[in-house]
Amino acid sequence: MRHRVDRRKLGLPSDQRNALLTNLTRQLIRHGYVHTTEGRAKELRRVVEPLITLAKDDTLAARRRARRVLVGHGSSTPARRKLALTQEELAERCLINGEDLVKHLFDNVAPKSKDRPGGYTRITRTGRRRGDAAPTVVIELID
Repeated sequence: MRHRVDRRKLGLPSDQRNALLTNLTRQLIRHGYVHTTEGRAKELRRVVEPLITLAKDDTLAARRRARRVLVGHGSSTPARRKLALTQEELAERCLINGEDLVKHLFDNVAPKSKDRPGGYTRITRTGRRRGDAAPTVVIELID
């Protein structure tokens, strides 16, 4: 029974799933659309929509919370602290082609949705993928 199970596992361990959703989120904010599978798009919508709602409130705290979602943060366990990134490396991860994603989110993406109370994304089915017949979709930001 699926009672109270609200997330898709996407066939991945949790760390890989979180990395996948982070990368898809970054690409969606950067380009405005992503071509992916239906399950991934539905999970991506759960990450992106609260992020855009957060970006509509243009405060320093909101920018910091958005940066945590888009960039990630270092590990808090001592064993993994050696693998954690420095602040400079974290700042570089937030740049795509030299553009700061958080700045792009707050200055370009969020103002387009200022009057919209939610539903910032649209999922359009594009058929099935050749090879494994997975249902594919295009998820895009609504202007």
